Amino acid sequence: MDTPAGLPAPVRETIADIVAAVRDGDDARIRLLLEHLSHVADTAALLLLHSRLNEDLHASDADR
Repeated sequence: MDTPAGLPAPVRETIADIVAAVRDGDDARIRLLLEHLSHVADTAALLLLHSRLNEDLHASDADR
């Protein structure tokens, strides 16, 4: 999924950080980042998070 043009850079960075935390299995960081995202996210941000998590999951499956 392409990044929505109107999505602010800090939101995109938080999404990238969540994906990295999920990959690392860092539950505490995931909770912290999701709490932060919940205050600034809109539908586009949540859809981008979903897409990025799925992309990362499939990339991890391909590496195995």
